[in-house]
Amino acid sequence: MNIYVHKDGTQYGPYTLEQVQQYIQQGAFTLQDQACHDGQNWVPLSQVPGLNQPAAAQPATQQPQQGHATQAAGNAQNQFNQTKASSAKGGGKKVLIFASIGAVTLISLVVVLIVYLLGDDEENGDQIVNNETGSEQVEASSNQESDAPEKEQKDSGATNNNTPLIERIPSDAGAVILIRVNDLLEKGRDDIAALLPPGLPPLVGKALENPASLGLDVSEPFLIHLIPNESPNLAPTGGIAGKLSDKEKFMNTIELLAGLDKPTEKDGYLLYQALGGSDGAEPQIAIGSDFFYAGGADIPTDREPSIEKFMTANGSDALIKSQDSFMSFSNDKNDIGIWFGGDSMLDNLGANLDNVNLDTLKGGSGTLTLNFEDGEMIGEVKIDAPSNDMVYGKGGFSDGILKFAPTDTVLALGFAFDLLKFVEYVEKEILPEFGDDIKLDEAMPELGGLTIRDAISSFTGEFLASLTDVKMPDPAAVGGIPGGPGASEENPFGDDAAPVEANPFGDDMDDDSPFPGSGAPGGMDPGAMMMAAMPKPEFIVAASIDTEKWLKLKAAPPLAMGLGLAMMQGYSITEKNDFLLIASKDHIEATQSGSVKNPVSGSRKEIFEKNDFVFKINVAPILKMDLPIPPGGPMEMVKDISHLEMASSSSKTSGSGTMKLVFTDKTKNSLAQILKMAEAIMIMKPMGVIDE
Repeated sequence: MNIYVHKDGTQYGPYTLEQVQQYIQQGAFTLQDQACHDGQNWVPLSQVPGLNQPAAAQPATQQPQQGHATQAAGNAQNQFNQTKASSAKGGGKKVLIFASIGAVTLISLVVVLIVYLLGDDEENGDQIVNNETGSEQVEASSNQESDAPEKEQKDSGATNNNTPLIERIPSDAGAVILIRVNDLLEKGRDDIAALLPPGLPPLVGKALENPASLGLDVSEPFLIHLIPNESPNLAPTGGIAGKLSDKEKFMNTIELLAGLDKPTEKDGYLLYQALGGSDGAEPQIAIGSDFFYAGGADIPTDREPSIEKFMTANGSDALIKSQDSFMSFSNDKNDIGIWFGGDSMLDNLGANLDNVNLDTLKGGSGTLTLNFEDGEMIGEVKIDAPSNDMVYGKGGFSDGILKFAPTDTVLALGFAFDLLKFVEYVEKEILPEFGDDIKLDEAMPELGGLTIRDAISSFTGEFLASLTDVKMPDPAAVGGIPGGPGASEENPFGDDAAPVEANPFGDDMDDDSPFPGSGAPGGMDPGAMMMAAMPKPEFIVAASIDTEKWLKLKAAPPLAMGLGLAMMQGYSITEKNDFLLIASKDHIEATQSGSVKNPVSGSRKEIFEKNDFVFKINVAPILKMDLPIPPGGPMEMVKDISHLEMASSSSKTSGSGTMKLVFTDKTKNSLAQILKMAEAIMIMKPMGVIDE
């Protein structure tokens, strides 16, 4: 018997007789709620055949008025018809479950993972028609205490296996994600709520305010672990786990929203049926004594064994005990952190990246972390390389090249690498993919008889480019704009100018000639006009060189021609103290004196001294430029950003890299500021869209 229940304008179901009996005992339904068990008629639950009135259920003290009852029955029938029409679409129950539970972890990728694992459940017909009212009812029923027999039944499957979640992650895991939901909510709760789409149940907003309303405990991080398959072409196995503050409340919520049957008792835990059926790849939810675990697998038959492994783990095969790098990572307090390692995970990644060969990284591990602090967002990556083969960095920039790094740059980009070692790697790992098309030691006429290896060896590894300004052209420099400010109504050519009727090509020109005669006036070269109308960047570029080898390379005809054209445009190209210097007008003096007027110093210099790759862009100088960028829109958001910097050091086997997005307001948490920017982008009208 399939039973539909109509309560407070919302329809639930279909349920079995036993499920309805259970929800009446829990207080979710009353005997006065309307029910349809034959597919045609709506009657009070008390009149459903086979339904026993529990002792805990209270009879109605008042009968509804006849008119109200008739209206309720009519509305209920309409709701039932709507449910039958929409149930074919499927997926409604999962939307509610994970919109409610997933709202707590909105910006922490948990929702993304769940959606990825779930996919579309087209065959599932269970649907709740009115999300808002239904979710409120779920919350109300979840907050009520269940009868003792029911509680004992649900608890009977869970034993006191107190192994911490972090120790349940098996040693063959290739990646682990830790998400501190509590910290993320504290830093951006209101702004997360602003990003939620309209029409979600009120339970979602309440869950953001208090995750315990769903029975969740976010004082400890949620964790996701992935176990690579033996076949790199199959998706990893794994799932998401989190602590529970109230197991009964959590179970009541997912059961009522999803219409799930009672879980099966396993060895020390409870297991619900798979959301998409036993043959699907959707996850299954398991409940331990004080935690939940949603596990999934690419192959359905692998799902329950992996869940069993996690739920019954005692810590003896824990990743944290076999990987020192993971132990250190788990002790750090990051808002979001990802640990990765294991050769099988690299094989899996390589197979999904068009068979990229990652063998040189095997035996290593790494971490990615993201933290939202006051005034800045900090992302950091750390790599423990298996050997020195992948170590190319010099660890920092020399004082010699930093003399050509102005402190007031708009943009700075530089690296300090061991080029010869990098060339060896390219020659060994990359060039074989091209066959014999590229030969490093073959003389090339284009290089004046030099080889590619000779050309590369002319440089010794340091490169630093600094952009300090972009000057827009003066219209007067290209003849002004006709009709613009200051334009005169008088003859611009003077009183002696020839009248329009006169021959503009001179008196000696034949009337039948299609070309002007010798009297044609001179004019500005179109190419020169175009160059004059281009923005003028002010920059200085410095590169460390082997001067003797560079001078030979410089003499190669193609390169000599290119350098000559650059000098004709006013750029300076010179060699000084084993550095090749290319500079625009504002920095020509630095190429002669050996230093810019205001080289980086103090804290601004530190990023170059401790890293061998640096990219930094300052927003404030850009906003002061006279660039043709329309005000408002994205520019208003950019004004809140001070600068973006990325830096890395790869001089040791333990390399690291950092990305910082720094805001002008140092008193606000960066997560709130980023979410506000995301909200503005979401509501921004796409360019080119015209209101009708």
